[in-house]
Amino acid sequence: MPTFAICRTEKIKSWAVLAKSVGHNARTSADDRPHLVKKLGEQPAWADAGLHVLAGAVGWHKEWQADVEAMHLRKLAQGQTHTLAREFFLGASPEFFAGKTRADVDAWAMANMDWLTARFGAERVKFAALHLDEQSPHLAVYVVPLKRDPKGRRNGWTLSDNALGLGGNKAALVELQTDYAQAMERFVLHRGVRGSKATHQTVAAWRKRIARPLPATRVPTPPQATLADRIDIDGYGRKVAKSAAEEVFRQFRPMRERAESVPTLRQQLAKLLAEVAQLRPLIDAYKRRQDVFAKALAMLIGFAPDLDSQHGTTKTVEAVKDLRRQLHGEESPADAQAAEAARRATPQPLRPPPTRQGPRLGR
Repeated sequence: MPTFAICRTEKIKSWAVLAKSVGHNARTSADDRPHLVKKLGEQPAWADAGLHVLAGAVGWHKEWQADVEAMHLRKLAQGQTHTLAREFFLGASPEFFAGKTRADVDAWAMANMDWLTARFGAERVKFAALHLDEQSPHLAVYVVPLKRDPKGRRNGWTLSDNALGLGGNKAALVELQTDYAQAMERFVLHRGVRGSKATHQTVAAWRKRIARPLPATRVPTPPQATLADRIDIDGYGRKVAKSAAEEVFRQFRPMRERAESVPTLRQQLAKLLAEVAQLRPLIDAYKRRQDVFAKALAMLIGFAPDLDSQHGTTKTVEAVKDLRRQLHGEESPADAQAAEAARRATPQPLRPPPTRQGPRLGR
């Protein structure tokens, strides 16, 4: 099965999004710390405890923000903002890393860095990190659309997507994929099928299609010979052969279509495996956070919460409410009802009936 070179890029147009993205990829975000603990199973030769910075510094975006604020930037239409940076994901099919040594992965990573600096310029590659703590090694890279201000205003720089050759033109993104794949050819990594007309189908639909029985083939019936055919035996033989070939081709067309679909399905499978490899760490991190939350909640309410059933969820919510009342010194409904029942059950002392006094008459 061929392995593919993977290059993805996204624009970042706000400082908040950029800071969150850098916090994740530089492993400095407190929210993402559970994400560092990976379940790689049997540790591959390239796996270790974290990331390796290949270019720039972890807090590069703060200095970059100061540089941008000192630039002369043209005003955009309402609702639009300048591209502050482009985030790149550079990776390969998971099968590519099977059996690779750490030296192999480092050589692949440096080839990626050579391509980045040659393509965009070293001054635009602000940060690059090799992640070795996830299912598949990959690079997280930030490239900025830095451009000289032709009029030399303010600090002499401005922002322009065209400086990266990626100004929103679809053809430029297609060329980017081709260029990256060519740079990775020495690692026997391939480009995805360019201009593929294949449409996506679910695995269930594909299995149903493959499971359909093939139509039974039959021996073609030769065309009936005319008087001329009886005279020209060779011509009649060619006519029979052509008719038989057309009939066989028609009968085997479904099998040919199935065979042609296999390479496309393999490419789709490789792409899905690469996407799953990126999602699996996020799923693991979510499960770990959920486990931590459940354990913390159990310590507070005194029993393990069951949030998978309606009864368990209701019981947990009531326990949390009781805990809140205790913290605020409030009386729970159950305590209030018990107090009222006890008050009613306690016999009350008898009181003499009030004496009724009538009007006093004068003598």
